[in-house]
Amino acid sequence: MNLKLRLNLIITALLLLVMLIGALLMIRNARDDVRAEVESTALLALHLLDAEILHYTSDYVWLNGVNPNRASIFRLQSLENVRHLRIDFFDARGNLRDSNRPVAKVDEWPAPPWFLNAMDAVSETMPPIKRQIFANGRILGELVVTPDPSYEIAEIWSDILGILVLVSIFFVVVNAMIYWAVGRALRPVNRVLVALSELEQGNLDSRLPSFTLPELTDISGKFNAMAETLQNSIKSNHQLTQQMISLQEDERKSLARDLHDEVGQHLTAIHIDASTILHAKTIDDARESAKAIDVVARQMMNIVHGMLQRLRPGSLDELGLKAALQDLIDTWVQRNRSIAVDVSLSGDFVGADETVTIAIYRIVQECLTNIARHSDATKVVVSLHRESDELILSVEDNGKGFNPKLVSSGFGVAGMRERVQGLGGHFELNSRVGFGVQIQAKLPFKKKVM
Repeated sequence: MNLKLRLNLIITALLLLVMLIGALLMIRNARDDVRAEVESTALLALHLLDAEILHYTSDYVWLNGVNPNRASIFRLQSLENVRHLRIDFFDARGNLRDSNRPVAKVDEWPAPPWFLNAMDAVSETMPPIKRQIFANGRILGELVVTPDPSYEIAEIWSDILGILVLVSIFFVVVNAMIYWAVGRALRPVNRVLVALSELEQGNLDSRLPSFTLPELTDISGKFNAMAETLQNSIKSNHQLTQQMISLQEDERKSLARDLHDEVGQHLTAIHIDASTILHAKTIDDARESAKAIDVVARQMMNIVHGMLQRLRPGSLDELGLKAALQDLIDTWVQRNRSIAVDVSLSGDFVGADETVTIAIYRIVQECLTNIARHSDATKVVVSLHRESDELILSVEDNGKGFNPKLVSSGFGVAGMRERVQGLGGHFELNSRVGFGVQIQAKLPFKKKVM
């Protein structure tokens, strides 16, 4: 069920409830009005009839049991316009001799049975009133006055029908206006659906215009901000993927170059020295070649150790995070003696998850590499401490800095941010030209899974 139909149904239900309450109040008030109207008419009619009875019975003369002057002493047919009462005169034998309702009439607008049932309380509390007529000591008959609210009820029902017609017209007009107004107000929703469909199909340039309704304007602003963030995120991911591919290829080239230039040459030297030993004529020649092989083997061990360190820092597994970071920083200081390093590693890092420790190690390694290559700094501050279940890493230098908006995807920033956010952490970079760079990473202290 759509929103327009739902709103119309709610308003219809409220109007019906109001109409029902109004109808009940109208019926109750109408019932009281009819009772009061009929009672007052009955009292007036009884006063008049009592006067009529006194007038006619005082002059009534019997001749052979028959009134020679009149066939009826009351002329009730002349009271035909008294609509709220039925007045009947019965003779001494119980025969109807006169009535103000000689002919039954059919109402032009007969009320339905349920309405008559609702108004029945009128007649139930108003029983017929009877007067016996005596003359010359003999009973002439009986006058019966019966309240008859049917005419009043018919009028009330006619009035209610008129009100129902007006309410029905109002009902239809209000629903039509609401349906139109809601449809016009929600017309921009179709534009929102189109924009969402375009976004789903990969059109990241899709944006919503500013709408008239404040609520839809807020939705438009949030949608555009979401689309902008999504577009930047996907663009950043693409750049990060390309950087990862480029770094991977650079690493492969470096490994291939090291294997070819270093390991290959050393293996060639070992091969030559080994051949010399095989063909040596004296023990001294063989000893010299063996010494050369020993030197070359040690050099190869150093080369392989350096390659393994680039691929996977073994000190993390052997020494732990704190010692591995200190070793990394000490090694970097030996190569960059012009830069002073202030190191603060406080807290217990034992038991941290391997993915977290590797992320911290690689971020520090990336920061130090960038500082050596680009910053022209003279001082670096590296801080790592633990606060409750969070590890907070900070690397700060006093170099020349840069504008993060212009080079936010460079210097490995995207990779560092991706590492931190992928672990559920928070990454922040602050820098200005001429004021150095500060990088802070907050990572959850995840326990190592055994």
